[in-house]
Amino acid sequence: MRVLVRNSLALPVGLTVVAVPLVWWLISPAAAFALVALVALEVAMSADSSVPMAGLAARLHLPARRFFLSVGLVAGVLAMRLLLPPAAVAVSAAESPVDAATEALVQPALFAEHLGAARPGLAAFGAAFIWLVFAEYLFNIDRAPRPHPWLGRLEAAAARVTRPRVLALGTAVAGAALMTALVPANDRVTVGVAGIVGVSTYLFMRAVGRLALRGDAAWRLHVYAGTVVFQRGLTVFMLFEILDGVYTLSTTNTGLAYLEQAAVAAVGVGIGAVYLARLTSRIDSTKGLARLRHLKAGAAYVLGVLAVLLWASLVVPIPGAVVGWYGTAIIGAALLTSLRWRRPRRLLAR
Repeated sequence: MRVLVRNSLALPVGLTVVAVPLVWWLISPAAAFALVALVALEVAMSADSSVPMAGLAARLHLPARRFFLSVGLVAGVLAMRLLLPPAAVAVSAAESPVDAATEALVQPALFAEHLGAARPGLAAFGAAFIWLVFAEYLFNIDRAPRPHPWLGRLEAAAARVTRPRVLALGTAVAGAALMTALVPANDRVTVGVAGIVGVSTYLFMRAVGRLALRGDAAWRLHVYAGTVVFQRGLTVFMLFEILDGVYTLSTTNTGLAYLEQAAVAAVGVGIGAVYLARLTSRIDSTKGLARLRHLKAGAAYVLGVLAVLLWASLVVPIPGAVVGWYGTAIIGAALLTSLRWRRPRRLLAR
């Protein structure tokens, strides 16, 4: 098993070994140290995110799964983490996408202010969308057999509801409506509209996915994989950027010039995406979710808690320790409860 993990991480480790000296030589030692710190953060977060992503990868057909685990996951994470914040600022501040991207590079303080203003809408959008992704598991929309529910009778009852799609949509709308009523008055329109957009985007992506699966053409499978990449990329973006209020381009604030910060952030996020893809691929190839029966449930509940935290962040600040460790706690609990504990043979022989 150790050999398999070592082989799976050979590519991202090699990229790190090559990138750090290059950044040292081309930019500065400070940039190289900043890159090491950013890659370390990405690796730590990837260890948590790889399990939920493996859960979604397991639902793909083989050609689409290969695309998702190789090119699609890396491209999706890069696009969501580097392009979604400028896009959000462009919409919120009524700027062009080019102006928002330029602002992120040359005026990071102003960009951070604009991103803060856009954060309520982003959080409301992400919460509604991610809750619906979690509700697919909670209410067992695909009607998959679940002989060993992780949370016992409560989870089993939720998986047997008669109209799972209606209940999933109803809980998402109820959550969005409740938070719209609780946020400050000046944010209610933004939060309400963002929640509606989040629900609508999920329904659109589901419709596209269902249509793509109606045929056997390779392009259809890639379209379906693209919808899954969007789900995962959005989830990772929300986890990394919204809850803790940190934008990727500001995580390397070490006195570097703006373009140097952007270069270090792009390289660090890119290497982190490769780490994530390789870890996810290893979990999928070793059938870790099948052998550890509660790991898939843990991956789903990570999404459910993330949606709740996003909604809660609209009215109360979420401590960084909660953001950084809640996923580890849930996945760790799922892993421990999946292990088959056996009494020593000497005790059994007595």
